Amino acid sequence: MLENTGVHGRHRYNGCFVFIGDLRYDSRLQNILRSLSKRFSSLALVQAADANETFRFENCDVMSLRLAPSLRGARKFLAFYRTLFPAVLSIDAEFYCAEDVFSLPVAARAAARRRATLLYDSRELFFALAQLKDKRLKQTVWSSIERRYISRARVFTSGELDSQALAERYHIPVPTTIYNYPAFREIQRNQSLREKLNLSSDRVLLIYQGILTEGRGISKSLDALKKLDERFVLVLIGDGDLRQSIEKKITEMNLSSRAFVLGRVPHGELLNLTASADIGLALIEPISESYKLALPNKLFEYVLCSVPVVASNLPAMQKVIDKYRIGITVDADSNEDLTNAISLVAENIYAYQRACLTAKLRLNWQTQETQLWSLFEP
Repeated sequence: MLENTGVHGRHRYNGCFVFIGDLRYDSRLQNILRSLSKRFSSLALVQAADANETFRFENCDVMSLRLAPSLRGARKFLAFYRTLFPAVLSIDAEFYCAEDVFSLPVAARAAARRRATLLYDSRELFFALAQLKDKRLKQTVWSSIERRYISRARVFTSGELDSQALAERYHIPVPTTIYNYPAFREIQRNQSLREKLNLSSDRVLLIYQGILTEGRGISKSLDALKKLDERFVLVLIGDGDLRQSIEKKITEMNLSSRAFVLGRVPHGELLNLTASADIGLALIEPISESYKLALPNKLFEYVLCSVPVVASNLPAMQKVIDKYRIGITVDADSNEDLTNAISLVAENIYAYQRACLTAKLRLNWQTQETQLWSLFEP
């Protein structure tokens, strides 16, 4: 629940989180705060978002500090640090948790100043970001920052392979794994996307939800859609640096009646749309070490909504999909293999939906709460 409130500098909090992002669009941080609110009465979050505002989420006071959307690169991060450092340093807390490598220096300095515990949510491999694969200097800078602070923190990740990679790279104990599972709840299958887009009930709805950026297989999805018959429709939910080029490609491929970009949707509304799709796509491309080991939350959100999956045959995703038989993994570079996989899932949709119904009883956030609570114990 969101309520108007404020972060109180003179109040001692159980914990303070730091994040370059917006809680309202981040399911992982929402789940963490909901779970910790069962154990802690007073939490704070300082985040860099689109507007200066304060609100309350569960037992957490949230302070959003605006970063100008026009800022890019070094200027953006200098503004981030100038804005967040004084805000976080003014908060007295028993622990500080960085929700990304960009926030790590801020949380580390605050923890050292207050002699508090430092935690670090390495939600992806920040030393091998796909966005920086051709920007070696920037990647080196972030890797150096991570190396400087990571040994001081209790570290957790979103996948076992990520935990192993961090342990090997930085010679630290293997971090705890807290998967990007969604919170379990009953979500009814519905017709919301068909109604929103005026599509008939016989259409097969493919969905991608997430950032529209390089390495997410979006172009490959459009190429597959072009080859599939007219029953198939692709819905892209999200935003990112490739949005305009994707919309242009849809027009150039004459797919405007079959491919739709809906933009970013608050997480509280997202899963209702997901539950109206038929097949979820997670075609991550191995353009970086982070992507090679990816285990994205969209995979588990599809399962929660009883939406079978077609995904890249990368190790972490393939392990889950093969174990629970919730879809098919393919070499996404093969257009023929991809279209065949989509067609096969569509032909056996009810069997895969039944597998999702079983899998979501295990692949949900509540199964991890005990481990999360242990991680944040004093």
